[in-house]
Amino acid sequence: MQSLILLRPVSLLALGYGLLTLSRKHIRQYWPLVTIAGVTVVLTAVHLIPLPPGIWQSLPGRETIAELDALLGLKDQWRPLTLDPQATRNALFALATPCAVLVLGIQLDARQHEKLLTLILGLGVLTAIWGLLQLMGSPRGPLYLYSLTSYGSPVGLFANRNHQAVFLASLIPVMYCWAQLAQGLWKDIGTTRGKRGAMAMGGMLLLIPLILITGSRSGLLMLVFSACVTAALITVAAPSGNRRRTHRSSALARIAPAAVGVVVVAGLGLVTIGLGRDRAFERLIGSDPIADTRADLLPETWRIAADMFPWGAGIGSFDDVYRMHEVDALLRPSYVNHAHNDFLEVLMAGGLLGALLLIFTIMLFAVRGWAIWRAGRAEIRTNIRPATALTALAILFIASLIDYPLRVPALASYAVLLAIWTGKGTQVADLPLREHGPRRTRRGQHSEHGS
Repeated sequence: MQSLILLRPVSLLALGYGLLTLSRKHIRQYWPLVTIAGVTVVLTAVHLIPLPPGIWQSLPGRETIAELDALLGLKDQWRPLTLDPQATRNALFALATPCAVLVLGIQLDARQHEKLLTLILGLGVLTAIWGLLQLMGSPRGPLYLYSLTSYGSPVGLFANRNHQAVFLASLIPVMYCWAQLAQGLWKDIGTTRGKRGAMAMGGMLLLIPLILITGSRSGLLMLVFSACVTAALITVAAPSGNRRRTHRSSALARIAPAAVGVVVVAGLGLVTIGLGRDRAFERLIGSDPIADTRADLLPETWRIAADMFPWGAGIGSFDDVYRMHEVDALLRPSYVNHAHNDFLEVLMAGGLLGALLLIFTIMLFAVRGWAIWRAGRAEIRTNIRPATALTALAILFIASLIDYPLRVPALASYAVLLAIWTGKGTQVADLPLREHGPRRTRRGQHSEHGS
């Protein structure tokens, strides 16, 4: 894509600057993320190292190319481990963008991360509005930024409607986090939290119908997951209220906001379906030849992964390697660019080392999620960002089971920020007060700004 001419050099410059300013303190604090990034880069680079002919030809899955070398008189040819060196080089340079976000992101303080969170939400609103303009314009008009894209669907700033829908679904818990981090009371529109809460509700009213209209099955499923988990977080983080309340009334007060949110989501969904604009619901209950083909790819990808085990076919090599093994029954006029299951594709391309790296990553965030759960309601209430970031990251992970959202530079960078935010978050008490002074209750006592 033409945009890579600008994106890659800027990413490399940003990465270089971030490495120069990186300190041991930052590395120690975020060593798991730094380890994942470092091993990923090294693994991709190792796949490009030329190997002697005897070693290369003995690797599993290289028999066909070895026979061709013999016929062409190229037995003494040194080749890298990857079966598609050009694609692996492209994958190596593609890592510059998320790695730059990582080395710069771990150096920011709590206030800067909150501003960055606001920026992410602003970009979400921008791509949502862009999608609405695409719906109102020509199905193949100039608002579609890519030549290969989902024409006629509100893809926004993306090329794929699934990526747009999954990104918008992941913003729902992030919006709640953005509002929760502010000072003041939810019901007081004059406070920062009250204003943010109103804007977050308006943002959700914009995102939910747009996700349904995209026609993305994965987006619809992720919307349901996002709404349910966010409702649970709202219930957990809701203040306990007056101590004189009964246990039952206090529980109802905590559940009420989540219940209202679920009703709003369901209501918007029914309205959209009633207006006949819900393409995702129609595709979910109907037949979709493309989606059915994706299911057929899984056993074939698994077979290729087994043939290439334990070294893998090479990072980024799925396209050409799949063509070598494509069975006649799955031939289509269009080519298959990815396995549409990134976990399985990592195993096929990266082999045993790629699988171990993936397992380590999943275990890391699973342990982090368990720690957040064990911390209890009080900790989540005062430190909401890790829980919401982990929810958004889980949405991207689950979507990767049926698609490849994290291969997009924007979503890869977004996932890196979410991974950083799953660490120690910004507590409400740590933020400087934004109001002119503490409010007083009728009993003359200071109310807590973090309630």
